[in-house]
Amino acid sequence: MAKPDIFQGSVAVAEAARDKASYSGFLAGLFEADVRWDLLTSIGIPEVSQPALEFLKRFKTAIALLDPERVDSEGELPEPLLKTLAELGAFGIKIPKRFGGQEFTQYEYQKVATLCGSLDASLTVLLSAAQSIGVPEPLRLFGTEEQKAKYLPRLARGEISGFALTEPNVGCDISKVETCAVRVIENGKTIAYRLTGEKFFITNSAKSDGEFLSSMLVVIARIVDRPEELQDPHAQKRYGAFIVEPRWPGCSVTRLRFEGVRGIYNGAPKFDHVHVPVENRLGSEDDGLRIALATLTVGRLTLPAACLGGLKQCLSIMRWWGKKRIQWNRPIGEHSLIGEKICRAAAYTLALEAVMAFCGAWANKKGDLRLESAAAKIIGSEWYWEVVNDLFQMRGGRGFMTVESQRKFGEFGIPAMRMLRDARINLVWEGTSEILRIWMAREALSPYIEQGIEFLQGTLSKKIEAPLYYARMALRSCLPSLRPGQASARFGKDYAPWVRLIESSSRRLTRSTLVATLRHRQSLHHKQLLLQHLVNESLWLFPMAAMIWYASQPEMRTKPGILDLATYFCQDMAEHLGSASSLRRSIRGHKKDTTVNNLAKKIMRGEYAWLEEGIVPVLEK
Repeated sequence: MAKPDIFQGSVAVAEAARDKASYSGFLAGLFEADVRWDLLTSIGIPEVSQPALEFLKRFKTAIALLDPERVDSEGELPEPLLKTLAELGAFGIKIPKRFGGQEFTQYEYQKVATLCGSLDASLTVLLSAAQSIGVPEPLRLFGTEEQKAKYLPRLARGEISGFALTEPNVGCDISKVETCAVRVIENGKTIAYRLTGEKFFITNSAKSDGEFLSSMLVVIARIVDRPEELQDPHAQKRYGAFIVEPRWPGCSVTRLRFEGVRGIYNGAPKFDHVHVPVENRLGSEDDGLRIALATLTVGRLTLPAACLGGLKQCLSIMRWWGKKRIQWNRPIGEHSLIGEKICRAAAYTLALEAVMAFCGAWANKKGDLRLESAAAKIIGSEWYWEVVNDLFQMRGGRGFMTVESQRKFGEFGIPAMRMLRDARINLVWEGTSEILRIWMAREALSPYIEQGIEFLQGTLSKKIEAPLYYARMALRSCLPSLRPGQASARFGKDYAPWVRLIESSSRRLTRSTLVATLRHRQSLHHKQLLLQHLVNESLWLFPMAAMIWYASQPEMRTKPGILDLATYFCQDMAEHLGSASSLRRSIRGHKKDTTVNNLAKKIMRGEYAWLEEGIVPVLEK
């Protein structure tokens, strides 16, 4: 009797495309009571090279002339700026020097994204999509030397590219892609493909209706011998990735318009029997979904880096307005309900900077960041949304005014409403917060799931190994570290309580994961609210660990007030974790007004102005 498949339909296709390599990153260890402090202690904050510093200086000068309000009203980025950026090499930041690029590190590239994110979301998206998820990244990861030599020099000189995955009926369920590539066969050998289909929400694709902005796209399509196979549920599903030049016959595009980030060149390209040479296929005929997933993994790090720029900008405005605006005989920042918003902005800014420094350092070492990049995207987008909403609230009625109207009254034009509109989409694109949480749960719990499958369907030896794995997790989740105090000593006594909290919380998370796996077994992937809860705990622990590592680095220890701000953030995360007793939380609650008031005053006095470095300040424009 045949054994039933655990995964079926589109889920089975997605499973087949998963990267099967075991997770060796920090986040995965949290679900197995293994806090991998060595991943943190083995790295330092990456240095920025002199060429990158010089580029950042020239780049900042160039984009400081941009008027984001004009971009918002006209829905276009100025052509002279795009030309200047191309001349600076801004479209070849990660492309190797031998192909004419800058070959900056991931961390250096994140600095560029942070600078852009502080000024204009449309500019950020243009540059990000062109090189983080556009042709350069998948070409760098999967392309042949011939493909690289053909396309990378063009991209380094300023040609714009994009990544065409989503379709009108296909979002995150990428195994449902209907765009097809029909093989063209001569003498029994595939020499080309005829590409037909429609894509949707493709960034950098459309300059206007009928006019492409990009000169090349990576298109994900299902490979078939006949178009009719798309309707055959029994037909084999193979997906390929193709470099397509929109100037080829059969390509057309319609531009899409949005309520925020209005200057993005997002479109709906169509392909009608487009002839694609086999030489333009990336990888094999089975690599399409794997290429898509791998490209998005690293590409996602750009978005939280840009959100960091937005957080820094918000913090700069909030501390200025919190001190300037007087109500009830006091600066509004001295009222605890407002002061808490200022403290939260500063704490999230420092924590996200720590997360991005860790991710940048680990990416530079080619480390495993599959879960960490998703986590950074989730927390970066959600934290920025929360803080920009706080900024809007702090500005009161002025938050709803246009910049032009504010300037008529001789005030600084603070674009709170535009920032709010632009920030909202971050929770949706490059994977919604909900989908990424479910994906993280599937990946983080993969050892538990795989052991369960082996127990149900494996050989006798595998059936024996599975209970042993669960027993080991149960034991590990109940016993404290065999080397108590070692991690605490690495980061200093000031952070020792938080180190212990992370370790104990990881054991609790492992127990919860083990119980959920044993209780729900095959149906676990349907328990989305439960999985969300498990992932949320890891999303509170990960930035705490990154914060401890970052704040304890030699170059950060001397920053004014960093211990107080790091402690404030860790206390906030601890409250989310519910680690303290209700009595202790009640006592802390009584003290919180004093804590917030003191910290907010320090922020407004400028003691944390170092957190605002690396942006184009709105208040100086």
